[in-house]
Amino acid sequence: MSQIERIVFINRTIEEDGGVRTARIMSEFSLSRRQVLRDIDFMRDQLKAPIAYDPEKRWYGYTESFTLFSNSNERMLVLNAIFRSLAQSQGLMGTLTEMISEGIDSGLEKSYRSLSDKIVFITPVQDWPDYEVFNRICAAMKSGERMTMHYKNAAGQLSKRHIEPLRLINYSGRWYLVSYDLQHKELRTFHLSRIIELAQIAGDRMKQRYSDAELDAFIHSGYGIFMGKEVTYVTFRAYGWAIHTLATQTWHAQQKQRIIKEAGEDVLEVTLPVANLHEILSALLFFGAQARPIDPPEFVALYEQAVEAMHNRIKSSY
Repeated sequence: MSQIERIVFINRTIEEDGGVRTARIMSEFSLSRRQVLRDIDFMRDQLKAPIAYDPEKRWYGYTESFTLFSNSNERMLVLNAIFRSLAQSQGLMGTLTEMISEGIDSGLEKSYRSLSDKIVFITPVQDWPDYEVFNRICAAMKSGERMTMHYKNAAGQLSKRHIEPLRLINYSGRWYLVSYDLQHKELRTFHLSRIIELAQIAGDRMKQRYSDAELDAFIHSGYGIFMGKEVTYVTFRAYGWAIHTLATQTWHAQQKQRIIKEAGEDVLEVTLPVANLHEILSALLFFGAQARPIDPPEFVALYEQAVEAMHNRIKSSY
């Protein structure tokens, strides 16, 4: 039995019963008392769990409120469902994939393992990369060498770039490359499927321009894949069925939402940071008349222009 399974069991038993005796852990996993104590030491020293022995009750419990990993079994089931779905869609359901899946399952309590095949994950969009391109990018990042890239943007315009590849990101099922663009002297995001040609430049070394923290801040700066240091906080309101849909969604870690009254009706107001107004515009238009922008004024104007353009296109088609 894996250590993570034992730790999950110890944690859950303490949460449900208030404490756990070493004899119960030994019996559950056929362990020696020494191994059980090593697991408890690991929880205390590595996971910072406030676990201690209570001589009166003769068991181990938490001395203060602590959550190791709430709903750990359920989270592991979801994780395995995602892994198996992605592997199957790539035709990788072989022996090695099954071994990995079983490894994830080893973190589950025994009573949960039979549920693995009953949890299904389906993603409607999955943009699998050209693995030759993916391989070249990984090789350049490993060696720390720059690359030349021929790229076609969303408008179909071709360009040749001199880049320093820094991060590969899957966002909403699509693959992107975050690079330092030496021509524009700034970080840029490129869609992998639009890369026409890519080549590593032997001996042309990348410079250390950003720390990992700075790159993480850039990547997570605002909603969407269009990233940047400058973000705008956008506020919009949702009505009717859109309230129930958005109430369970998180578009960004810094998202804030609240229920307010508008004309006597319950309305969901959402505020979040955005690096590109056009991307959040597309998401908001999905909800049609059940959502509208509130702030900033330039976002409201952009939304009104888009709605007017759609209306005019419909009129002109008759």
